[in-house]
Amino acid sequence: MNRRGLLVGGAALAASPLGAQAAPRRVLWAANVRTKPVPERLAAAAAAGFTHMSMFPIDYRRMLDSGMTDAAIGRMIRDSGVHVHVCDPFVQWVPDFTIPAGYPTDYVAFIAHDEPFLYRMANAVGAEAVNCVEGLGRSYEPAALSDALGAFARRAARQGLRTTFEFMPISSVPDLAAGWRIVQPLGSETVGLTFDTWHYFRSRPDPVLLETIPPERIFEVQLADAMLAQRGANLTEDLLRFRMLPGEGEMDIAGVTTQLKRLGAWRSVGPEVFADAMDALDTLQAARRAAGSLAQWVT
Repeated sequence: MNRRGLLVGGAALAASPLGAQAAPRRVLWAANVRTKPVPERLAAAAAAGFTHMSMFPIDYRRMLDSGMTDAAIGRMIRDSGVHVHVCDPFVQWVPDFTIPAGYPTDYVAFIAHDEPFLYRMANAVGAEAVNCVEGLGRSYEPAALSDALGAFARRAARQGLRTTFEFMPISSVPDLAAGWRIVQPLGSETVGLTFDTWHYFRSRPDPVLLETIPPERIFEVQLADAMLAQRGANLTEDLLRFRMLPGEGEMDIAGVTTQLKRLGAWRSVGPEVFADAMDALDTLQAARRAAGSLAQWVT
């Protein structure tokens, strides 16, 4: 399938009603296996029953730096039988992007990828979507962010890519309400939300607002749990080290997943667990633990 076909197919997935027998695609988000080489991730994802996987731009950069060509990367992914459907995250869509003073050095390499690089990556890995975040923690006017996201989404659509946007409590778009203010005015089948349960419960959970969001505008659901009390020195450390598989913590994963299913916003679902505990597992163990956790929510 060509890139335009992927865009059309992805839009159809987002727009289709959730039938009684419909099953969501099962996504292994890269966070679960973030410390492992991509070839191992692909093999483990396939063995654990995942159909789709995300990839960090820094993963693609490392493969290029190791001497792999785009053709070899694409062939490796096709041979695995797992579809790398989303490049995540992308930060350089924000207005007047610059790295702010004092930004953690360790994080710079994670976001230092511009738009041409992103399109090259998407073409090489066969992605159909890009997940955008406001990853700098700067203050922006919501209208300016919405305009910038819309402009990026139009450019991405010309490359055959859908755009999904993820609110995060560590960002200037901290909760579902703020995220919807950015996405809702764009009114496009190629622009939607990534709904991360950890971000939702660590910010301002709003089931009343969630009822009003058209389900076809929620493109991705990421499942992660945690203890109610923050762990680590700050919220960023809590996010990156102490997430838990859905159902293993104290967040109301059952309640929000029930609501998302009832609404029909349940088409592309997977765990996204940044955690020291997941890092300590080998690749197949991590993938199988993620798959086992996911099974209780998708069956």
